[in-house]
Amino acid sequence: MAILTVTTNAAAHLPAYLAALQRVTYPAWELWVADNGSSDGSAELVRQAMPAARVVENGANLGFTGACNRAVAEILAEGRAEYVLFLNDDTEVTPGFLEPLAALADRRTLVAPKTYLAGQPGVLDDAAGEFDWWRGTWKRRVLGRPEGPGDQYPHAVDTANLSCLLVPAAAFCEVGLLDDAFFVYYDDTDFCRRARRAGYRVFVEPRSVVYHRKGATLGGQASAFGCYYLARNRPYLVRKHRGRLQFGVFLGYYLATRAVRMAAWAAAGRFDLVQATAAGMRDFALGRMGPRR
Repeated sequence: MAILTVTTNAAAHLPAYLAALQRVTYPAWELWVADNGSSDGSAELVRQAMPAARVVENGANLGFTGACNRAVAEILAEGRAEYVLFLNDDTEVTPGFLEPLAALADRRTLVAPKTYLAGQPGVLDDAAGEFDWWRGTWKRRVLGRPEGPGDQYPHAVDTANLSCLLVPAAAFCEVGLLDDAFFVYYDDTDFCRRARRAGYRVFVEPRSVVYHRKGATLGGQASAFGCYYLARNRPYLVRKHRGRLQFGVFLGYYLATRAVRMAAWAAAGRFDLVQATAAGMRDFALGRMGPRR
């Protein structure tokens, strides 16, 4: 099994991530780290903590998609890994998290763990669930929700984040690599949709537990970086997978809700988020995908 992590100036949280990996009890795995031109010594930190890790230094920021695709291509070329586990560097795994994932996975099944927000046992991250293609978001709010009885047993889902997802290596040959147009954000929803269309299943295995320091790497909706890519990629995702009617309904909802959100940010003095969101929407309309130019 290859565990694949993308790092971009992650030295602040890499020690906790690597320390947790060193306590993993599953016997047969190899760490691959794709470093996106970090200037804070992230790649060297990995080499010092885990000398056996395979570090792929990109020399520039290829985004999450570009970094993953380069590393996956190398993993597939070696031909030794039956599974690839995507794992964010802002997660902290529990020692026995891999055994349940490996037990449930098969050649047609992708498996995600139960993911809690860091420091909040029992409070869920929005790492897996059902996707509403009419609105381009989760059908039911997951982020920050206390777990319930339905979260205690393995179950199929529409989509799972690549913050932690076990994927059969053969799936990349059938489904393809990540869509590099996204660069970051919504690439996982796209990949899961393509996988399910090709006949794969996506499951959550709650016996596998991971904690996630959400936004530690990219900032999410609290940052201009996150706002730009979320605003641009969300309509791209829906248009890619849905017809004109459904995309039209989505677009009306999307534009109305973005206007409300931008007004709230402006009232709070967060004009950086307003500008980033507007730029993302503009670049989607102009077809400017990949890294922001």
